Amino acid sequence: MGSGRAIWVDQLSTGELSALDPGVPERLDRRPDVLVVGGGILGVATAVACRDAEVGSVLLIESRHLGSGATGGAAGLLVPEAHQGTDPDALANLARASFARWRDLEVTLAGGVGFADLDWLGLAPHPDGFLNHPSPAAEWLSAAEVAQLLPDLAQPVQGVRIRHQGRVNPLRALSRLAAQVPQIATGVTATAVKVRGGRVLAVSSSAGVIAPGTVVFATGLPPDLDGLGLQVPASLVKGHLVVTEPVPVVLPGSVAPVATQLEDGRLLAGGTLDADDPTTGVSAEVTDRIRAGLATAFPGLRHVRLTHRWCCWRPRHPDGLPVIDRIPGLGNAWITSGHYRTGILLGPATGSMLAQWIATGNRPANAAPWTIQREFSS
Repeated sequence: MGSGRAIWVDQLSTGELSALDPGVPERLDRRPDVLVVGGGILGVATAVACRDAEVGSVLLIESRHLGSGATGGAAGLLVPEAHQGTDPDALANLARASFARWRDLEVTLAGGVGFADLDWLGLAPHPDGFLNHPSPAAEWLSAAEVAQLLPDLAQPVQGVRIRHQGRVNPLRALSRLAAQVPQIATGVTATAVKVRGGRVLAVSSSAGVIAPGTVVFATGLPPDLDGLGLQVPASLVKGHLVVTEPVPVVLPGSVAPVATQLEDGRLLAGGTLDADDPTTGVSAEVTDRIRAGLATAFPGLRHVRLTHRWCCWRPRHPDGLPVIDRIPGLGNAWITSGHYRTGILLGPATGSMLAQWIATGNRPANAAPWTIQREFSS
């Protein structure tokens, strides 16, 4: 779910747009070996990983079009090393593994996924966790060195640079990955499940009943379906992003917390956390504040025009960490939810983890921290 118009749509070809909303196939597979519910990056990456693991036929259903939720409104930054020290080691390690898979996909997938290599520059003050436990890839920069990299910056400060991180247009990456999924049905809403003997026997949907061998719920928030009875604390956190017209300022990649430069010289900025904003639309006050922040950092941008303003709602568990687990009491049902601000980054590794689990029946070692039964402290 999102509001406004993200720039990512404008960058897609007609074919890439079409791949995001194929509709319902004429011969919908009603008995797939694996049914994936949810068409964001987590769902599509999981469907691709299941296909690659050769676990049988795969069907993905999405209630709207692919990427209609948080995926389509994300910034698309792939910066695993920035999570070192600021998040649990398990998350940083999963992020690194997923980043490696993004790079592999760019090389092995026909046409790639639109991966762009970039450096990440974080300006002081730095989070205490990162300062105490920095990434081995961190290069510490003096204010003078930052000034050389950012001559238009109003007040140079110390910084840290991490080379060779990445970025994708999230909808382009999703479209390219979706082309690898055996069957996708958009505009299909799951409404209920039938459970018996510790297994999901059927999933009722707006397109009729589907009887899968295995089902993965990748719906952002935990699924609220009749017959499932799943109780996992989660909420949505609103956030805004903007894109400017092309600017004369040149950034050396992504500069946190200011902006990231896109291919045509535009700046992508924002990524706010508007937890107290109950409204459903784009807030002019918030986007104007982002624009003012750009002008404060770079005085030459005081008259910059915003061409795109949008917001989206990120699914979050109270501890800010994802759930990647088999649903308790069900032998053939899995869930991945609450990826919050890391969904794009963690998509490929999460999908691979679930596919491995489904194929072998054994919980992968790196799945242990993401259990649905953990204590969700905020």
